[in-house]
Amino acid sequence: MDRETLSLLLKKFRQGNCTAAEKQLLYKWLDALEQDSADHIVLSDAEMQVIKQEMLQQLFPVPKRRMRLHFMRAAAVVLPLAIASYFIWQYQHHSADQQYATNSSWRTVQNTGQRLLRITLPDNSTVLLGRYSTLQFPERFSGIERPVKMLEGKAFFEIVTDQKHPFIVEDISGMRTTVLGTSFTVETNRTLQISRVAVATGKVKVQGTNNTSSILLPAQRLTLHGNVLVQDSISRDDLMAWRREEIVLRNATLKELLLIIWNNYSTTSTASLNVNQGNYTIRFPATMALPEVLDIIQKISYKPKIHFAMHKDQLSIY
Repeated sequence: MDRETLSLLLKKFRQGNCTAAEKQLLYKWLDALEQDSADHIVLSDAEMQVIKQEMLQQLFPVPKRRMRLHFMRAAAVVLPLAIASYFIWQYQHHSADQQYATNSSWRTVQNTGQRLLRITLPDNSTVLLGRYSTLQFPERFSGIERPVKMLEGKAFFEIVTDQKHPFIVEDISGMRTTVLGTSFTVETNRTLQISRVAVATGKVKVQGTNNTSSILLPAQRLTLHGNVLVQDSISRDDLMAWRREEIVLRNATLKELLLIIWNNYSTTSTASLNVNQGNYTIRFPATMALPEVLDIIQKISYKPKIHFAMHKDQLSIY
């Protein structure tokens, strides 16, 4: 095929006037250039490259103006999709954080009834709030932490696991309990200056007012007496008994006994005895009337022997 015939066929091809046979000639010529076949007219390497590039450009012409138009059209489609995809990713990536994204007002719940009060928190964690106990928590958790405040009394917490947002319980003494997902109790009393955390499942970190911290595992308990932290153990059955409306004390001091009476009966007391003494073990239903409980304690007490006197709502211990 000579140059004149090739130019004519290329022109007809660009105009869309090539027959099927003529197209086959062009394809055959292109293949011959690729394979360096002896069937085609002998040309120099430079001439072959020029013709090859010319054929490719004419077989698949893309004018610059049209390329720019295609690019602009593609950009008009792809750019909004890219932007939308970014915001969708951001939404999905932070969907778990949305419940923590706004400032919230705080709710204060006080249990004045005779039974444990079940509360569902904004993250679906649950709290069993004891009698005469007060809990404060936000309407909607904000920020990285999920904070609640134990203002008075006792509560059992079952916390939904969220690795990114630790659950924080702070009581009136300033003691902070940090958890990721676990169950535990917190009790506190302003008058007796005592706070206590006990773990049923999982693991918690408890930080005292002097920035000292302890890690508690299941069946471990930490008690803050004033500024003194004391760690000991408690059986899971004794710990869970409170949920079953039972009160269990083992080797308890008089102060711990007073804490139980205060939390369960909302009765203030004064004592002429050393409240850090005593070794009391007792188990009774939480629904038992206070006079019956006091009578039992009075009978089993020794070193020191305890006597009670009730004046209106004030309990005297001597």
